[in-house]
Order: sequence, then C-alpha cells, then structure tokens
Amino acid sequence: MKPAAEDASAGLDRGSVVADRKTLRARVAEMTERFDEVLVQAYVAGREFNVGFLGTRALPVAEIDFTGMPEGHWPILTYAAKWDVGSAEDLGSVPVCPAAVSQRLAERLVRVATRAWEVMQGSGGGYGRVDLRVDDQGHPWVLDVNPNPDLTDDAGLSRMAQAAGWEYPELVRRIAEVALRDAQGAKAARELLAAPRRARAPRTA
Repeated sequence: MKPAAEDASAGLDRGSVVADRKTLRARVAEMTERFDEVLVQAYVAGREFNVGFLGTRALPVAEIDFTGMPEGHWPILTYAAKWDVGSAEDLGSVPVCPAAVSQRLAERLVRVATRAWEVMQGSGGGYGRVDLRVDDQGHPWVLDVNPNPDLTDDAGLSRMAQAAGWEYPELVRRIAEVALRDAQGAKAARELLAAPRRARAPRTA
C-alpha cells in the first residue's frame, strides 16, 4: 500500500506490505489520515529492476539487490532505503548497474518497459524510468512509470548513463537536446547546444 500521488517513496515503510485483512484495514485507516488517496496493489515477490529512458532510447538495466535486507524487513524500496543514509534499509537495498542478468531477460525487461513508457506517452521527449519486478515464473510486472526520476549525479539514472558510457554532463546535455528537439526541432537543438565559436583575432597589417 502506498500513496497514489506521491514520489520518492514517500509513505512507504516497513508496514507498507500487509498479509491479512485486519492489518490491511488498519493500514488503510492510517494512510488515509495522512494522504488524500492511497493505492493498494498486489505484492509481487521477486527481483526488482529499473529501466531508464532518454527520449525513445532505453539505458542499461539496473537491479536493486535486496540480499542484505535485515530479517523482518520486506524487500522494498522504502523512504528510509532511499533517504536515510546508513540505515538498515539503505544498506539492504543496493543498486547494481548494469544488472547481472541474461541477455534474453534484459531484452524482455526493456521490451516491457518500453511499452509502458510509450503507453504513458513518455517516448515523445524527456527522460524517465520504469520500475519492474520479475516473479518466480519469470514474468515481468510494471510497478511504476516515473517521468521525472532523481536527476542528481549519484542517482539511478546517472548510474545507468555511466553504464552506457556517458559522464554526468553528457547525460544532462542529451536530456536538454531531447527536450529542445521535441520543442523546437532538431536543427534548433543542434544550434543551441553547439559549442560557442571562438572570436577571430583581428588582422594586423
């Protein structure tokens, strides 16, 4: 259970996964006191992956490694896991990029993520991330389509860009190029992002 209109794992904690109706009712009551709307969805046990996008281009697949999560903690990305540096949930949820998966699984994840990205109209421009889980039968499930993930230089999208061979300034430049191209056309984007030309030195007699 999580807020329907929040981001950055706000409202997600150790109690977000419930296993019986009594706990569910109590959690609904608690959450609706704090948030206008809540979302209840089936918990998908399995490995968690992220696929980043820049325009229509998919970046290398990343995985959240939950093997270090302490006993009694559900393997989910809670608010503490993302923002409480050094906490048990932070140390127990380690991003790995590129993910150690087969080429076949990577391609399937990208294919499903791309479809979700297109359905949510993310492919027209900009950047984003699709979060998925793969169950024990190997079926991918889309958890979230994020059109504005954290863009700091130590966040997930930056790690994916590095795995693609781009340093952080190059990632920012490419995001700007995609946005400008979408708004003003390819030629205008190239001109606006072109390196400034050096002024010619005056001629001397």
